[in-house]
Amino acid sequence: MTPLPLADRYARFRDAVFSGVAETLPGFAEPMTEMELQSLWFSGAFGSEFTTTDGKAVRIADFGVWNSGSGPDFNGCAIVIDGQTLRGDIELDPDARDWERHTHGANENFNRVILHLFLHAPEERFYTRNSAHHAVPQVLLQAGMLPEGIKPKRNLAQARLGRCAVPLRGMESSQVQSIIESAAQHRLELKSKRLHRSVAAQGREQAIYQALAQTLGYRKNQQPFAILSQRLPLKKITQLDAAKREAWLFGVSGFLESVRSDDTEPATRSYLRELWSEWWKLRSGVERWLDDRQLLRWKLNAIRPGNHPQRRLGALAALLRSWSSIVTPLADATRWSQAAWRESLLALSHDFWATHYTLLSETAERPVALIGETRVQEMLANVAYPLLVPERTRLWAEYLELPALLDNQKVRRAVLRLFGEDPRSRDFTKKLHHHQGLLQIYEDFCLEDDSACADCPFPERLKEWS
Repeated sequence: MTPLPLADRYARFRDAVFSGVAETLPGFAEPMTEMELQSLWFSGAFGSEFTTTDGKAVRIADFGVWNSGSGPDFNGCAIVIDGQTLRGDIELDPDARDWERHTHGANENFNRVILHLFLHAPEERFYTRNSAHHAVPQVLLQAGMLPEGIKPKRNLAQARLGRCAVPLRGMESSQVQSIIESAAQHRLELKSKRLHRSVAAQGREQAIYQALAQTLGYRKNQQPFAILSQRLPLKKITQLDAAKREAWLFGVSGFLESVRSDDTEPATRSYLRELWSEWWKLRSGVERWLDDRQLLRWKLNAIRPGNHPQRRLGALAALLRSWSSIVTPLADATRWSQAAWRESLLALSHDFWATHYTLLSETAERPVALIGETRVQEMLANVAYPLLVPERTRLWAEYLELPALLDNQKVRRAVLRLFGEDPRSRDFTKKLHHHQGLLQIYEDFCLEDDSACADCPFPERLKEWS
């Protein structure tokens, strides 16, 4: 992939700003659930080449499939360790000692495990052995293995004018535009690297499917959508007819477990009956995913009706029905057509979900688009261009022309801190890349500063940009 020169310039500038400032290796600021850890691993976020705890090189040749029944977490995997290919299962635990805590060492179902992964380990050496008393290779995963851009969750910076507003006000508009564009390019390159790691781990189409599913989760439900698309991989779900596919989506999501069709309108009763006629035959094979520890954690508070994850699943079902028209423009950067891709997404429809917000809601007065213009814009920003621009850098000029259709709290705070009441700020927020660049600057500087702006080196170093 061709590197983007402006992205490199911004990265060098940012690193220079923080030169001499003590840094710590990024870690996980909040406890990570086992399911979230497994999802990161399966997406390829940690990479595919490691060193075992006893110093051997190991490469993941096949990440396998996410196990829906009893036994190890991932089945059908392949690893190459010291030049030898091993095929079997992979177990991933938050702590190395979970192997014994969960009695895996006495369970014959774990005798095919070829690799034990964990995030924490005791100071004294811990050995992983199966019931046949064979040692299992171990890999300690570390937060530092994750690509830049996957960072701990951080709070918002204070909503007030920052010290950087003064030097920015004194800069030519072209210079301000330059740093924002460079930050936007850097942000796109980070997204590209994460996406292409997923491509390397799971294949191009699966990575696209997973990334598009995440965008349908909006801000609050990206993680459940990511896990769902990993548990129900594209190769499996596209082989099913529409009825079975939607039964899988709504069943594995957990939404069918709590809904009953009593006292609902005819269209809802008919749709639920159709889902359950398939789901009851499939349910026993995925009971592991329906217990309390493995159930997807959907966030439903303060969500607009049109953004309810049940309706977003309906949009995903419609997207899968038209998968060929969605994925073909993304398969090869030379065949990309933004207009055709946008049209394919906006045209998606569904007999039930075009007029319903949830599984139990009443019929809407008029049909509502399953995927609207703003969601298409998010898909362009987070999937299409991060995938394609490094493969065809001339698409960067096309990316620069995308308008900004929505802002968010972080963008508004970034504008306030960087520009205050500077009337030029409107010129720096018109395009999508403006928002992306402002978000990157806000995250790299405002959110990394814990001195209430007093000791941040960014304002004094801005003169070096020109």
